[in-house]
Amino acid sequence: MKNLILLFIFTLSISYPKSYAQSIAAVNFETSDSTAKDKISLDSLANIDELLDNAIKEKLIAGAVALVALDGEVVYKKAFGHKNIAKGDEMEVDDIFRIASMSKPITSVAIMQLQEAGKLNYDDPVSKYIPEFANPKILVSVNPSDSSFTSKPAKNEITIHHLLTHTSGISYGFADTTMNKLYSKAGIIDLTTLKPIKIEENVSKLAQIPLKHEPGEKFTYGLGIDVLGRVVEVASGMSFDAYLEQYIFDPLEMNDTRFYFDDDAHASRLTTMYANTRSEPLVEFPEDPNRDLSGNFPIKGAKTYFSGGAGLSSTAQDYFKFCQMVLNDGEFNGVRILKKETIQSAKKNMIGDVRVGKDHFAYGYQIAAEDGDLRFDRKAGKISWGGAFQTTFWMDPTRGIVAILLTQVYPSMHSQKLYGPFEQMVNGAVLED
Repeated sequence: MKNLILLFIFTLSISYPKSYAQSIAAVNFETSDSTAKDKISLDSLANIDELLDNAIKEKLIAGAVALVALDGEVVYKKAFGHKNIAKGDEMEVDDIFRIASMSKPITSVAIMQLQEAGKLNYDDPVSKYIPEFANPKILVSVNPSDSSFTSKPAKNEITIHHLLTHTSGISYGFADTTMNKLYSKAGIIDLTTLKPIKIEENVSKLAQIPLKHEPGEKFTYGLGIDVLGRVVEVASGMSFDAYLEQYIFDPLEMNDTRFYFDDDAHASRLTTMYANTRSEPLVEFPEDPNRDLSGNFPIKGAKTYFSGGAGLSSTAQDYFKFCQMVLNDGEFNGVRILKKETIQSAKKNMIGDVRVGKDHFAYGYQIAAEDGDLRFDRKAGKISWGGAFQTTFWMDPTRGIVAILLTQVYPSMHSQKLYGPFEQMVNGAVLED
């Protein structure tokens, strides 16, 4: 069976559900010689409508956008509900989402491009590009009263490979209480900020914090991809945002994927950030001037911090183009972003016997292992990742499937009520040979 891409993206909103027939007709099979309809069950896909409609009614999310592509052809695209409930703004299929850690695969591709161009090597020490990372230390203890710490010298330098695979020992503060104290004291940005801070400043501060463990020892999810954003700047001689625009977004015509938006046209398409709380199931994300994280970061603030790990916003159609490029081994719509051999190797397990849960990790993605988590009719080799604002995507090279789910809820208490059933419904719609 030819490459099959099922790409679903779900956007927050609330609305009365449209019929499945109407939603599929919005895209339909755009070419008369299409064979896509023979490879997927449209009746099975209709189950996703019910899944999202119910999630909206139960106030798990505010709304959703779904997009499905088959053999590179969009066959289903639908908007659910509102991007802003209070204003009554209905969701549109081209609305913009903060994709959080779905930024990481894009940053990883930038590093792969620079490796191809001879501007860096995966085994280079990070200190070659950011001298502050020379002679790293390993955390030994932290004094809870003042967040002072003791450390010991690391045996190895952090490499580009370690950063790409989250094995550097650099963690996130929001995911680690101990490290959060150290980051807060040092003024390190974890995700986003409205302040006039640049990644160069943040990364320099991060380099002064000891590592959780010896580089290469284990998988620790963290700010390493933000460090890679700074490596891109040093190796390319360009600002990170300009590099991504010139070498990834423009060639792929990802015109709605950026760190920040300055025009009203894009700002009006940005979905509102919501939060699940224990007191109320769904509320607009609260703005607190004393916090770095703001739900308005793509359209307000200084717009100077280019977080390679969490800062991008995008649309369903744009991220589909990126995923199709990955599935096509570096090429989309006649434009080659990476050499075939470069991206093929980067889609393999890159961390040996180290595991991410039950699975492996490549450059930018989690890889389902033969003995890994194969629930929801998954197949080994499935490529996936997601973001903190309740977004996720996956690709199945065996069946040619790509699926993406984007919502805008942070924090979210209900993502697993959507992710698993959504994946099961997508896989169940594929008519295998």
